[in-house]
Amino acid sequence: MSPVGPSRTGFGWRLLNWLAAGSVGQAPRHLEGGLVAGVVTLASVGLAALYWYFAGFGYFSPESFVTIYIGATLALIFLYYRGSSRAPKNQPSRADIVLALLAIAATVEYTVQYEPRFIERFSEPNQLDLAAGAVMIVLALEAARRVIGSFLPALSLALVIYALAGPALPQALSYPGIEWADMVGYLYSPEGIYGSIARVFASFVFLFIILGTMLEQSGGRMLFIDLPLTLIGWVRGGAAKVAIVASALFGMISGAATANVVSTGTLTIPLMKRSGFQPHVAAAFEASASTVGIIMPPLMGAAIFIMADITGIPYFEIVKASVAPALIFVVGLLFIADAYARKHDVKGIDRSELGNPWEILRNHWAFIAPIAVVVGLLVAGYSPDWAVFMAIPSVIVASLVSPRTRLPFRRWIEILELGVKRSLTVGGIAGCLGVIVGLVVKTGIAAQLSHLVIDYSMGYLLVAVLLTAVGTFFLGMGVSSVTADYILLSVLIAPALTQLGAPMMAAHLLIIWYTQTSNLTPPVCTVSFAAAAIADAHPWKTGFLALRFGLFVYLLPLGFLYTGLLDYQNAPVFVQSVVTTTLAAFAFSGVVVGYLFGPLSALQRVLLMLSALSLFDPRFITDLLGAALLALVVGYQRWRRMRVGRGASSSPARPG
Repeated sequence: MSPVGPSRTGFGWRLLNWLAAGSVGQAPRHLEGGLVAGVVTLASVGLAALYWYFAGFGYFSPESFVTIYIGATLALIFLYYRGSSRAPKNQPSRADIVLALLAIAATVEYTVQYEPRFIERFSEPNQLDLAAGAVMIVLALEAARRVIGSFLPALSLALVIYALAGPALPQALSYPGIEWADMVGYLYSPEGIYGSIARVFASFVFLFIILGTMLEQSGGRMLFIDLPLTLIGWVRGGAAKVAIVASALFGMISGAATANVVSTGTLTIPLMKRSGFQPHVAAAFEASASTVGIIMPPLMGAAIFIMADITGIPYFEIVKASVAPALIFVVGLLFIADAYARKHDVKGIDRSELGNPWEILRNHWAFIAPIAVVVGLLVAGYSPDWAVFMAIPSVIVASLVSPRTRLPFRRWIEILELGVKRSLTVGGIAGCLGVIVGLVVKTGIAAQLSHLVIDYSMGYLLVAVLLTAVGTFFLGMGVSSVTADYILLSVLIAPALTQLGAPMMAAHLLIIWYTQTSNLTPPVCTVSFAAAAIADAHPWKTGFLALRFGLFVYLLPLGFLYTGLLDYQNAPVFVQSVVTTTLAAFAFSGVVVGYLFGPLSALQRVLLMLSALSLFDPRFITDLLGAALLALVVGYQRWRRMRVGRGASSSPARPG
């Protein structure tokens, strides 16, 4: 199935196809046995073990900690990912091996020359540094192209041209410019490729991906996916509700939407299709539910760690503030699933097809321990790296509790290798993002764009938020990585939001939530594509419906700014905000589906939309107005339903 649907001839369709083709990376190889496969396995397991050791016992030096991660990640990408569709599928080409060796060589040069360059020469690069730096920049862009597509590398090259051609640009864009040597030296330093983004990926993100993979592959999947199926699969529209709950629970350990849809969708999508959901509807429910992975505490996604580093807000404070919004979003999806099931009369799964929840609990209960370890240590004030250091061994211990989950040593090697392989899709963009962010800061684009947003918003925060929503929507059409989207917008847009009065936490969380649409927005929508492939459904049809189901992701972040949804320390305000936001989610589900307790007219959908918006206003009078509008529509629907029911029961029976 083509990821971009049937061929079209118009310019708009050609543009969408071009965007989609440029925003999808190359397919990874399946390395067969041999020397290279053995080296890759050894390197992957060694890298996981080394960074687990670093998390608990400390690293050799700050520079080696980051450089080893970047160098090893780039080398593994060149061995795992093909450079083109014509490259060998089972073994790396000679060119791939050369690129991997160049990544290692540049890493060694940077590490060995770090002290002479940054201490003895006061950051002044010599010719060897510049040559190695130029090679590393090219390697970083090529690695990003292989794992995520050409959009980000193309943006990097455009910024390089902008940086070098500053004086020759038109007056509105011109600036003094940067010399080639200065630019390469700046990017080949802790300000660029080896900057804060790479450090956060190496410190937290890498090991949390390993932890999530270990939990999923060793038996946690049964606890977080199969258990909800046995408990709620029998209710109306149960298969879709299971998909939503299972995705939320699995999101606690995955922190990634694509991993979510691949892991839960293989079970829930066939169940939804058997229950009566059309293939593209089943795929859309799974795709929209899987977006919760990056916003569901406690593990969440890579963007949260980046946010903690950029803002200085402790990671656990972000986690605590994210609990209520994430749960409300899940509840909102359940409202949509229930309304859709009512509208199309989709029944639950027959109880005979469901398993025994006590059997699942008896064999897999111990896998809650790693989550408890992470949460407990974070609550106690320990750092995320120490929490994941302790949680990883607890997964192995949990697997030993039941004979059904005990794994041989060889299987653990395979799991660690899989975890490292999954981390490449995130780590592979670290160097490219370092180039982009470094040039954005060096050239002053960030400050210019921030002023531009403020000017266009006319000083109104809500207008700036709407501009941010539009920007993330179109950025998501070209960049399929939530982490990349967030990093770009945190540099370009977040300063404008905070200058207009948005709290730091609210501004950055709002951007993270808005970037979720990059998983759903055609023509890229990688999560929707993955779900569509499982369901054998049209990918763009799935993508547009998934975006519709997930539209509450645009509305809910308004609560970060205008309600007390993030103010969990102020209990009365927080509880009121949770109640009103949940009511808004219920009202919005009617707008999306066009059905609550019966079909909704256009006027009723407008009233429900006004209700949802009013409930996001912090004033008590608007909350009353929103609740009253919702009660009016619901009351009318219930009355009409009762009236229709009485009319049907009083009508004379037809002769048989």
